[in-house]
Amino acid sequence: MLGNPMKLRCIVVEDQLMFLELLVATLRIEPYVDVVATATSVQEGLLAVERHKPDLGIFDLILPGGDGLLLARMAKELHPSMQCILLTAQPGKIEWNPELGLCFRAIVDKVRAFDVLLREIGALLKEKFPSQAKQLPADPGLLLTGRELEIFQLVGHGHTNKQIAAELFISQRTVESHRKSITRKLKSSGSELVRKAALYCQRMPSQTKDDR
Repeated sequence: MLGNPMKLRCIVVEDQLMFLELLVATLRIEPYVDVVATATSVQEGLLAVERHKPDLGIFDLILPGGDGLLLARMAKELHPSMQCILLTAQPGKIEWNPELGLCFRAIVDKVRAFDVLLREIGALLKEKFPSQAKQLPADPGLLLTGRELEIFQLVGHGHTNKQIAAELFISQRTVESHRKSITRKLKSSGSELVRKAALYCQRMPSQTKDDR
């Protein structure tokens, strides 16, 4: 099936439905990502790969009918150019080896999934669409300092400069100075900056997850 040629076509295979919904909602915030299908098992995932021929597959480690490694192996046989990312709540227990390297571009800790996945997707977008790289949205987590990111997130939660100053125990003038720097780095100001900050906050909801 054909879609927008300038979007990264993605499928997500995850059997925890609440996490799946949050992940898909997060990915759909990104204007250059098209989530073309979701699945909850190895078999459903393979059917989605065969039908949609995605650019990227995001696979949970433990799945009904097998695991993410098995799914990635079989998916790449069907569609060799597809990139894969593995999700797990216990990344420290997975030993990286050449076989994994052939199947996955990254292993992502579920606890940090929302932020790390979008960074990986940003890198993949630049690889796939190099001519569009300058138009891709900048990642605040990569561009801003720790203090600037704190202020950016408080902006996203609707705080005024005065409220941010009180929250962080700094002067209002310091907040204004940081906001000027944020505006310059993200090339956004006013309502557009607030919108970007709100979207950034939405993609990192606090969650509790059981170990998989």
